[in-house]
Amino acid sequence: MNILPDYILLKPTLTLCMICLCLFGCTSVPPTQYQAAQENGAQGYSHIQLSDNQYRVVFKGNKSTTENDVKNFALLHAAELTTAQGYNWFTVVESDTDIETKDLTRVGPSTINPIQGDTTCGLLGCATPSSPNYAGGEVTTKQVKENIMSSLLITMGKGDPKTPLEVFDAVQLAKNLRQAH
Repeated sequence: MNILPDYILLKPTLTLCMICLCLFGCTSVPPTQYQAAQENGAQGYSHIQLSDNQYRVVFKGNKSTTENDVKNFALLHAAELTTAQGYNWFTVVESDTDIETKDLTRVGPSTINPIQGDTTCGLLGCATPSSPNYAGGEVTTKQVKENIMSSLLITMGKGDPKTPLEVFDAVQLAKNLRQAH
């Protein structure tokens, strides 16, 4: 016969569930996939037309997205945009990669032992009170990656380029980058 209430028997199960929630809640964020940004400043690709054949192409990834993937996704969008506009090649006039960071501050435990009180003895035994000592804790601040963004200024063209070694064939580049991802 069980003399403990049912809710006490659930405590180990609830504790295990809470531990699992904490562990799975702290898992890392998956990298940003190749997708259109849903709004201005959101993760994914976007572009702005600057002239008839010039665009600013941007890809923004989260902290788990590698710098190489962000650059490749910006190039892939430039290639897709070039063919969608009826051009067959583009050149990168300007490129920039920016890593957004934030400060993470951590307060460590005290490095000083607790303060011990006087030992007193009574009828039931002896006791030595102590109080925690919070002075002297270590404070550290480090920068952690929050987002990463690649921006390209491209000029599109048709036909044979004047300087073929300085241009990207849009169809071939898109095919190669899709196979790599």
